[in-house]
Amino acid sequence: MNKYQVRMDVAFKKMEAIRKKAEDESRNLTTEELQERADLKAEIKTAQKEMEDFRAEEELRNQLYGDNALTLEGNLAIEASDQPIYRGSTATALGQQLLDIRTMSRPDAYGAGEIRAARSRLEQTEKRNAAKLEAQARKENRAAATGGMTVGVSSEGGYFLQGETSVDLMTTGFNNSEVLSRCASRTLAPGTQFLEIIGIDETSRANGSRGGGIRVYTAAELDAFTASKTKFKKVRIEPTKLTGLYYASGEVIRNVTFLGQEMRQLFGEEFAFKAQDLVINGSGAGEALGILNADCLIAVAKDSGQAADTISTDNILNMESRLWEERPSVVYLVNRETKPQLSQLSIAIGTGGVLAPLYKTDFYQGKRISTLNGFPCITIEQAATLGDKGDVILADLSQYITANRGDINEAMSIHVNFIYDQETYRFIYFFDGQPRWKSSVTPYKGSATVGPFLTIAARA
Repeated sequence: MNKYQVRMDVAFKKMEAIRKKAEDESRNLTTEELQERADLKAEIKTAQKEMEDFRAEEELRNQLYGDNALTLEGNLAIEASDQPIYRGSTATALGQQLLDIRTMSRPDAYGAGEIRAARSRLEQTEKRNAAKLEAQARKENRAAATGGMTVGVSSEGGYFLQGETSVDLMTTGFNNSEVLSRCASRTLAPGTQFLEIIGIDETSRANGSRGGGIRVYTAAELDAFTASKTKFKKVRIEPTKLTGLYYASGEVIRNVTFLGQEMRQLFGEEFAFKAQDLVINGSGAGEALGILNADCLIAVAKDSGQAADTISTDNILNMESRLWEERPSVVYLVNRETKPQLSQLSIAIGTGGVLAPLYKTDFYQGKRISTLNGFPCITIEQAATLGDKGDVILADLSQYITANRGDINEAMSIHVNFIYDQETYRFIYFFDGQPRWKSSVTPYKGSATVGPFLTIAARA
């Protein structure tokens, strides 16, 4: 331990002793004790500053004189580990470092021994400069020029450098997986720009319209057959780019070893949120066409005289009466604000007026399962607020098609902000989606159209 460290150690132990004495006596610090602790803190900062100035002076001495550098009598002795890794002039040292970076970036062109040696020199240089750069950043209280993560600003990375502190990145855990997993998903092959799905163009189930125009006739013996034909439609899905980007300083990357994994998780969750939001709310203009903006969506009318921001049993039953098919893939998607309203819905049974609740909850294998009139009921963030169109959605998600070009692509570069010692992380995901249906369909009997996606009109 050098003399500066000894000074800091002595001052710190005195501070600890003052605090511990007050704690043992179950009292607050006196004015004199507070002033003494402040003086000790100032002494520590002074010793730290003197040590940093001396190290900077010795580094300059080594750059100028190399192995012939002499230490000042009575001051710190420079250990071998403190000697510069890349010797000579500044230009020569930088050239040597760039050669090692090239060796690391082209491992196929060099032997394993050279790669290990280059990695070792680069890692030693990073460790040597880390303390100096961190102290300078704290002293200037600045962030990197590009606005990325730094240890000098607590909210931008400094929180992670707490000694002996258990750090855990926590997310709120909203549900952004239930919708996408129920959709009909397609992954495009490499080199494929878009996906086209050919389907039957059917807008009515009346005679002459079913199957796009297919017709079967009753005929007497020897009558001539009557021809019919079908019409087709094309659904084109072309994934567009979703992107994410963040910067992290060298100090953060070197000291917060788990950050890379956590940031991947956070960006993955955000991509899932964005994709699910597009399925529900996408405009269709340069992005996926969401259910609430699709021409095939049916918005059933509210009850006569229905109060604002309410949901009635008739609202639910009217939606279900216009569902095209009762399939296992049908679910309710609701905003959490609707839960108090849904919990009060019921149907009277028999002359005695026994009430059967529509909204039910149960637990299966430790997981809460909710149903609304028998269909799974899932709470999602992307549903509209209570009373707006889209607060309750009845959807057959098998009739919604999504397309992507594989998993999220992640890339890292040290060159974008090389002079700031920042690493750049980029994420790209290609996504698109739209319903199979171009419009709702008129049933064979009755005039009210049916479809796979239904909601309640706004109740303002």
